[in-house]
Amino acid sequence: MDPARRRRAGDAAQFYDDLAEYYDLIFEDWDASMARQGAALQQLIRAELGVAGPDTIRVLDVACGIGTQALPLALRGFQVTGRDISAGAITRLRREAEARHVGINAAVADMRQVAASVKGPFDVVLAFDNSLPHLLTAADIVIALRQCHETLRRRGLLLCSVRDYDAVPRGEPAVHPYGERRRGGDVYQLRQEWTWDSTTHYQLKFVVEKLHAPDPVTVLEAVTRYFAVSIARLLALMGEAGFTDCRRVDGIIYQPVLVGRAG
Repeated sequence: MDPARRRRAGDAAQFYDDLAEYYDLIFEDWDASMARQGAALQQLIRAELGVAGPDTIRVLDVACGIGTQALPLALRGFQVTGRDISAGAITRLRREAEARHVGINAAVADMRQVAASVKGPFDVVLAFDNSLPHLLTAADIVIALRQCHETLRRRGLLLCSVRDYDAVPRGEPAVHPYGERRRGGDVYQLRQEWTWDSTTHYQLKFVVEKLHAPDPVTVLEAVTRYFAVSIARLLALMGEAGFTDCRRVDGIIYQPVLVGRAG
């Protein structure tokens, strides 16, 4: 295994740089998942904002990654701006957008400083796929949420998807396998390995193995840390950052979605 793929600093930017070329393999069918999420998000945004068409709605995705939400929204006609802390993820997003012939204003930015990197106001801000808990303190989460608030128009919509940590056993090491994934003629196995260093924080190691006879070959080990913050606490922090009407909505995608409106 290339030693350059074994970085263990726990830095989120480095983690997603390393993971960028494999991130789509998290999903059994990335394109199908994106299509479902695009439809679900369009329906939710339409219901919240009371508008029919997407073409006048400006969306800022502050943790866009390789485009799992940004791409399907752009394909549906939303005006999408994407920001992410990972340069590798942004590079891949630009490539995926070009392949799909959609325009996304994509650039590198930390969500704690995102307002200075964009020209608002936006109608919707997204922070999906458990991105907020990469910020390891409540203070940093509030900073990021205030930056999101600053980019929104009055009564603009914040949507965050997060893991429900109240449903997660804490303290014991755990392995979360994704199973086998295929790309071209290659077969991969993916898994997460969790190690708790307190009741509130854990290290996540993401492992990708390519299946070869007789033994698998590890092609990626990437490490990051998470703050296992509860949804109730996140909703309170959204209020502290200036959002109103904060609530949890289930059944939109594979994680709970937190909804708030800019005051």
